[in-house]
Amino acid sequence: MFFLLLSVLSGITIVLCFKWVDRLGLNAFTVIVLNYLVAFLLGFILIKKELQSIGHPSAGEMGSALFIGILFVIMFRILGASVKTAGMGISTIAAKISVAIPITFSIIAYHEHLSLQKTTGIALAMTALFLTVYRKEGSKKQTFLLPVLLFAGMGVVDSMVKFVQVTYLEEHNTLPFSTLVFLIAFFTGLLMKMTEKRKLLENFSIPIVLTGILLGTANLGSLYFFIRALDSGFLDSSLIFTINNLGILLLTVLTGVLFFRERLNLLNWAGFFLSLISLYIIFEG
Repeated sequence: MFFLLLSVLSGITIVLCFKWVDRLGLNAFTVIVLNYLVAFLLGFILIKKELQSIGHPSAGEMGSALFIGILFVIMFRILGASVKTAGMGISTIAAKISVAIPITFSIIAYHEHLSLQKTTGIALAMTALFLTVYRKEGSKKQTFLLPVLLFAGMGVVDSMVKFVQVTYLEEHNTLPFSTLVFLIAFFTGLLMKMTEKRKLLENFSIPIVLTGILLGTANLGSLYFFIRALDSGFLDSSLIFTINNLGILLLTVLTGVLFFRERLNLLNWAGFFLSLISLYIIFEG
């Protein structure tokens, strides 16, 4: 439970960082590239501090880290493009509902048993996710290609994390694997940045550096703590995926309402309270 809580707190910190980027008008992709460098360096420092040996990752670990790291960066770009073309509401729904893919993957691939009560809780949680992030889009072009890619891509990433956790990882190599993922993500983002017409250090400022450090720290924590939560075995993986996404969303909504003066419509509030009910059903099941 402890690692799941830390994963949720890391997730909400990531969301707040992007809100901060939007409010200040910072170059989002520069922050993203910097955050991956910070996540790698922090992971490397922690490995040395804990006297862990990085060792040589197996071919399977290396291939998985390469796949996840590259997909991390691609999903950030697709998310940005999706918001511009399909709107924030549809894009957020696609990103959140993608949790259905790793849930299904965990149940089928690892034969996780779900009682009727837990299945009901997951179904209510999925409904709550949709309702809580739903927004009417008035002026955006109605295109669903990018949201579909976003849904599929983020679902595949989460499913891959579960596969790696089961197949390759143990407690001693979770941090080295997470660090390797972010190193690959950094070089991928750096290559993408270098292909842009803008200079690499354009608009490089103190707010960008500080945001990148905070985002990188949260990103490393999010991946590391989530893998540890999956590895803890205190709940089935399908339930951990559900609670993690729902917990991040609930805290995001509360933070937006309390500190950013965001307004929720009736459906959003219905989804918010339905999510609380679903969490109660899941834990009681």
